[in-house]
Order: sequence, then structure tokens, then C-alpha cells
Amino acid sequence: MTFEKNLERAREKAKKVKLFAHDIHGVLTPNTFLCDIEGKRKYAFWHMDGFGDLSLTANGIQVAFLDSTSIDEEGMFRARELKLDKFYYKVKDKIAKIDELKKELGIGDENVGYIGCEVTDIALMKQVGFAVATADAIDDAKEIADYITNAPGGRGPIRETCEFILRAMGQWQSWVEKVTKMGYK
Repeated sequence: MTFEKNLERAREKAKKVKLFAHDIHGVLTPNTFLCDIEGKRKYAFWHMDGFGDLSLTANGIQVAFLDSTSIDEEGMFRARELKLDKFYYKVKDKIAKIDELKKELGIGDENVGYIGCEVTDIALMKQVGFAVATADAIDDAKEIADYITNAPGGRGPIRETCEFILRAMGQWQSWVEKVTKMGYK
């Protein structure tokens, strides 16, 4: 199945994003995990995805981790490392959690961007203003997405989407110049 998306329409939607939320397993991490003989899971994170999240927060956009599966120490560590104060695990109702965040931030659906890959993401993707699916997302998620990344989960979809958002807002070049001149702190 092929999915052609209207990039100009996606840019218009991305311009309005004030809250960018994303799933963790399958989006921030690949759809694989390492497991030792005691059942301890280990996840891999794509370094550039973290820099993508940082680029948004540095430009005034709130970022939230929102996952429906188990709490894992690596994900919590990554959120703290990125200085995110909004990270949620075992979220049974993602729409309710986003509604709480919208109320807290005083924003509407049109100001929320969300990237997902799985059945558990579809309802929220239908609600938000800017819905994104990873390259390896299920077809149902791709069908409703405004933008489909070139990168699969765990291999740069967050970084790609964050750049897309900042470019749509006209903030990318100034961000690049700032980081180039001063580094990122």
C-alpha cells in the first residue's frame, strides 16, 4: 500500500504545534529489545532523536513521552536526561492524558502533534492537529497521518519530525545558527 501525503497541508498543521507528544516503544526505540536470561529488558535510543526533542523545547514547544506499555528505567532516564518533565507510562487512555496536558497548557487539539506507530496510537492520531506515523508504522496509522517519516521507529523519526515542525514554523535556520555559534547547553 502506498501513502502519498500533502506536504503543504502537513506544514500548515505543523506550524501550530505547541505540544509534541510521542510514543516510546516502536517510535523512540526500535521495535526490538534485548533481554537477558532474567527477563531484564534493554532498549536502544537513537541519539539524534533526543537532539530533536531538545530542539523543540529550546524553541518553546513542550515535549511529552506518552507510552501505553510498561515503565522502563531506560525511558525514564532518557526523559530526565533530556530535561523533560512530562513522561508517562502505562497510559491506558492517551486521549485523556493529552486532554489533561492541553488544559494545563491552555491549548487546543490543533496545537498538538503526535507521532505513533501502532493500534494504540490511532485514536489519538485522529484527534490531534498534526498526526505523524513512522515509516514502519502499521498501515492504519499511516492512513490517518498527516506526515509519514522516512525513518523507521528508533532510527530517527523524532529528529526528522522535529526538524519538519521547526522548518514549517520558520525557526529551523535560526536554531541551526544558534547551535553552530554557541553550541547546545
